[in-house]
Amino acid sequence: MAYQFIDRDKEMSFLKEKYSSGSAEMIIIYGRRRVGKTELIKQSLSKSPLKSLYLLGELQKENQLSSIYSNIAGLSLEDDFLKNSPLSTWQAFFDYLTRYIEKNGMVLVFDELPYIHKTNPNFISILQFFWDEKWKNMNLKLILCGSSISMMQKIALSYSSPIYGRRTGQIDLQPLKYLDFRILFNEWEEEGIMGAYAVLGGIPRYAEEFDRKKNLYENIGKAFLDKDAVLYKEAKFLLMEELQDFANYFSILKAIAIGKNTFNEISNFSGVASNKLFVYISKLIELNIVRRDIPVTLSKEKSTRVGNYVLKDYFFRFWFRYIYPNSSLIEIGKPEIVLDIIKKDFDKYLDTIFEDISTELLRNLSLNGKLPLFTKWGKWWRMDYEIDIVATNEATGDILFCECKWEDKETDRAVLEELLEKSAKVEWVDEKRNNHYAVVSRKGFTKGAKGFADEKKIQMYDFNELSRKAISIN
Repeated sequence: MAYQFIDRDKEMSFLKEKYSSGSAEMIIIYGRRRVGKTELIKQSLSKSPLKSLYLLGELQKENQLSSIYSNIAGLSLEDDFLKNSPLSTWQAFFDYLTRYIEKNGMVLVFDELPYIHKTNPNFISILQFFWDEKWKNMNLKLILCGSSISMMQKIALSYSSPIYGRRTGQIDLQPLKYLDFRILFNEWEEEGIMGAYAVLGGIPRYAEEFDRKKNLYENIGKAFLDKDAVLYKEAKFLLMEELQDFANYFSILKAIAIGKNTFNEISNFSGVASNKLFVYISKLIELNIVRRDIPVTLSKEKSTRVGNYVLKDYFFRFWFRYIYPNSSLIEIGKPEIVLDIIKKDFDKYLDTIFEDISTELLRNLSLNGKLPLFTKWGKWWRMDYEIDIVATNEATGDILFCECKWEDKETDRAVLEELLEKSAKVEWVDEKRNNHYAVVSRKGFTKGAKGFADEKKIQMYDFNELSRKAISIN
């Protein structure tokens, strides 16, 4: 399948506005590999009123790389001198570009900036000099892009970076949300689309590895369960780019992937001492791989001892649950055994992801006036009680309680009764609040549940219906 660009309306509008300004702009774009940064930049350049020069970072010696770049600049800018006389130092190359920028303006892109930094750690300082001394008063739009989040934070975003305080904008490009991702699989049934999303994690490039004419499990086999498959070692490569001490990180991620969600559970399973575990988890949260959930009604001040850790990135969640623990079977050519493991467990795997997707769809309804406006979304739990989705609005006193049932049967009245019972245990602006109730079901509702829902004013959605409603207003 050829790459299909998904419009990033917000980010595209931001870049178009920057390109149209008459002032100098330094824009930092970062995000994990394959998330679509380069496509976003290339699509945006086609909408720029200025001439653009796109340069991709490579691990080559400085004189070789600057010569390659000056030759590319000669071709892009139709400059015979640069085409025939490549410049072999950054200073000479930037001096030449400065004369062009002063006269014409330009969008100048350095993609995969960390590779250039590895070639010459002084590159950022050279950029800083030219920005401060020459470019900041010209019509230059400088875009610095990279996939190594750790390196981008170090060389472009941190206080210690030579260009700290000079950026005029930044984009942290995230994986696609469900409603955007599903466009790539609109030939499939809703459950199949959700399965693909739960496996690929909203990464557009990974969707190319799935054949729309095959079913989900056939695609998993082709893309993951062969030692030469593109996605088989992808998670390992991504983490090696960002982390050291792989053994501990991999043990921690495996623990979370199989449901060890509390701090003590993760420490016990991974063998990482609790006094060291915080540093590891903090790094994984910084990289948007792990998130920490707290009960939505709990203030941050009271949440220090409460929290569950989950793999925020579904691709890593799938990989560490099924691929990493079974890599020996894949290596010896037994993919059918691994696929059978996945098939037997996959419904359980999808359960919490179904809650996340339902939250996204309900939030979409809320933002578009189809439900009351809720400003804070999450889960709620206390002791043995748990509610899948709770959303609040402190200004209005509205609170939503929602259960999500990923069962292969109709949801019955008992689920609705239990929801009402649990909601009474939630402490939140008790005397003034306006309670709202909803249930999202994979397979719809029994007749008894429908009658009870009408009586108690509980909103009921089967998954297909909720998706259709959210799509129609998206």
